[in-house]
Amino acid sequence: MQAQRQSARIGAIFSILGGALVIFGVFFLPMVFGHGGGSLEPTSEWTVANAYSLAGVVLLALPLLAVLFVLGTSAASFFQELSPKIVTWRRRASIAGLIIQGVLGFFVAVLYTFGGLWLVILGFVVMMVGTFLN
Repeated sequence: MQAQRQSARIGAIFSILGGALVIFGVFFLPMVFGHGGGSLEPTSEWTVANAYSLAGVVLLALPLLAVLFVLGTSAASFFQELSPKIVTWRRRASIAGLIIQGVLGFFVAVLYTFGGLWLVILGFVVMMVGTFLN
């Protein structure tokens, strides 16, 4: 029982670390540099999503909502045992966030030159590993 609880805490730490990487990568780290050979001004992922349309903001907000859900449940897992349904929803949210971010990353790669996007993808992978350690 003690080993299972220790594994849950390590998983929560991984999930929180992955969520922090995602949030840092989306809002603070320049994701792209220039527009297809245009200017070399660093641009964050949130700025790119706002530049195009409401659809871009919604597509970026969905993975961020998944990150917030996983972060909240990871913090709660330090204080109490999570129900099996919440654990399942955490896993689903982390997988859905990784898939949506991967598809967005592919389309952004077509339009822009890669920059800090890899940190966001790495954050989702670390977060997903943390949810499966529960």
